[in-house]
Amino acid sequence: MGNAINPYWRVNSYGYPNRFSSEPRAIQAWQVFESFYRFSSYHSLKAYWASQEAPRILHGHAVESWKATFEEFGLLYVLSGRDTITITPGGIQFINAAEAGRELEFGWIGLNFLLRYPLGGFRRRTVQSDLLLYWFFYAALRETRNYYWWSELEKVLCKIFLVKEASRAVDLINQLRSGTSAITDIPSAGPSGRGDFYNVLNQVIVHAGMNYLLLNRSTSDSFYPHVSKEPCIQIIPKWVEMIDVALGGATKNDDCENQTTFISRMPSAPKFDKNELDYFAYLGAEVHEIKLPSTNSMPSSHIIDGGNVALLKQGIHYIMPDNLVIEGSIAQLCQLSKGQRLILSHDTQFSYIVENKIRIDPYRINIKLRRGRPITNSRLIVDLLRGEND
Repeated sequence: MGNAINPYWRVNSYGYPNRFSSEPRAIQAWQVFESFYRFSSYHSLKAYWASQEAPRILHGHAVESWKATFEEFGLLYVLSGRDTITITPGGIQFINAAEAGRELEFGWIGLNFLLRYPLGGFRRRTVQSDLLLYWFFYAALRETRNYYWWSELEKVLCKIFLVKEASRAVDLINQLRSGTSAITDIPSAGPSGRGDFYNVLNQVIVHAGMNYLLLNRSTSDSFYPHVSKEPCIQIIPKWVEMIDVALGGATKNDDCENQTTFISRMPSAPKFDKNELDYFAYLGAEVHEIKLPSTNSMPSSHIIDGGNVALLKQGIHYIMPDNLVIEGSIAQLCQLSKGQRLILSHDTQFSYIVENKIRIDPYRINIKLRRGRPITNSRLIVDLLRGEND
């Protein structure tokens, strides 16, 4: 676990603009974000914040930090060496939802931005990671009863940089809570106290919760014996259903051998080897309206040859851009977990196994497969496909 250069997560250092908060820092963040919306010239914006016209003085380096933070959220960008401030399509939606007082829409847009964010980013080329940071943050939260203790964050979670490490982290937290492992045996990823390490992890929480729109933070008697009190971070209950939809839908247990979990369904981050414009187009793309996936369009499960198998129809659930590769929407294909057995309508002679999932754009997943065992009763598959088309 961890990274050779960065032993723990790092994100930009300023807070999240939450229009629906009465907390001063959230209000200030929104005030700064609105100023980016009013100016088209980055040079002019910096001059404004250095002038007496601004509500307070912000030096150039502070404006730079705000810009980097808003870019991380997918709200806007300024291309390297350019002066133009571009509000992304999703950023415009975000502002419109705030100004209209539509809190659910505001939370949905912001959460979708967060779930797109790759921990490796675009400019952090030294970070070796395939993790969608906030997807992991929320998937693990849902697997650990919707809360984290601070100790779990600094000793377990913040060391995760790779998708293949994610399940082990959740398993370890559940072992710690059950008493089968001791948290005092696990070293922290950084020095405890109110230094840089604490501040960085605190910003992850601020960002993940959209400045406490989606999450609540309280300090109470710790579950763990090594400290008397520590922060506990929880999902605010009214947002749980929305979070589940954003993660590809509520999980379900298919059978004893193949239990679908939020972690097992988590995709890897896309790679951006081309240019920063592609990166910002991905982060800031327009967010689809929130809606529950149609039951009729979701992959169905059937007991076939003694196992529970997902049945997918070409052109409805997936397309095939290459051999042993399928692509489709997050809403449909994020229901599938790694290692799950599938039957694809274009080939009723063999089953297939999910090997890897990669997010390729704001709404689509690429799934790499390997061929599984032959299907002994292909007639049954044909009948099932025909029945679902009726």
